[in-house]
Amino acid sequence: MKDKKVYRSNIGIMYFIVSVVILGILISSFLYARGDENTVVIFVTFIIATLVYCFVLIYPAINTKYILETDRLVIKCRLYKNEIAFRNIIEVYKKTSLGRYPALSEKMVFIKYKNHGVTNLVGISPKNRDEFIDEIQKIIPN
Repeated sequence: MKDKKVYRSNIGIMYFIVSVVILGILISSFLYARGDENTVVIFVTFIIATLVYCFVLIYPAINTKYILETDRLVIKCRLYKNEIAFRNIIEVYKKTSLGRYPALSEKMVFIKYKNHGVTNLVGISPKNRDEFIDEIQKIIPN
């Protein structure tokens, strides 16, 4: 592979639903408490909650990516970053899961790999799952 290839994360329906529900709770809480005498405190709390919401749910949606470089896969999601050398990849397969992985969709690609003698598993959700798997299958030694 000459250049690096970047795959953005697929955003699943569950991620979208959770984001909308939390945003709805934030807005309705603000509107409900708006008439209270502590308006400044409520407004500051709403701003802080909105910033946390953006960092936890919106930022990953626009920042999560999976990069196929010459010799490794780089996974970036929020503050999480992982690099997996292609020579350490044991298996790549797709599966539906709601587990806690650097994935924004339930339609995932699982990568089993060795790291310092320990077998690890990571689930990711690139757009064009089949193309992503094909690209890795071309590279990994089997």
